[in-house]
Amino acid sequence: MKTLRSISFLLLVFFVLGFTSSLIAQTSVEDEIISLTYKIWKAENEKDMATRNKYISDDYTEFNPSYSTLIEGKAKNFTLSDANFSGGTSLADEMLNPIVQVYGDVAVLTYNFAGVIKNNDGKVVTSKAKSTRVYVKMNGDWKLVHANFGMDPVND
Repeated sequence: MKTLRSISFLLLVFFVLGFTSSLIAQTSVEDEIISLTYKIWKAENEKDMATRNKYISDDYTEFNPSYSTLIEGKAKNFTLSDANFSGGTSLADEMLNPIVQVYGDVAVLTYNFAGVIKNNDGKVVTSKAKSTRVYVKMNGDWKLVHANFGMDPVND
């Protein structure tokens, strides 16, 4: 009977430790994905395209409010987004209500974007959007493979 209790206790300990380490790993991935998105924003704001490029897959695709069709490929997307950039300085980029769903080597980040930009004329404007980003772990590194950005219908 004592042996059975010892075995039961050990099984319980292994179960709890396994469950806890799984939760810690999940939280770590969620934090990593959110942090990676902030790194991409920082690189874009600093016009550090080399850093931006290393976090985005070559076969990246995107839906955004500027075009009615899917934009395919990192190079095409960067050409269009860089050409559309109206200038100014980002004063704030914030991710509100972020949710990260992790499925093995795939992570889906959904959030509301809130930004403040000082345009070239000195006017301060806000930017709000509904956003989804899909990341895939490739060769040990998370890469952005798809994004869908929709402007908030009550944007100023």
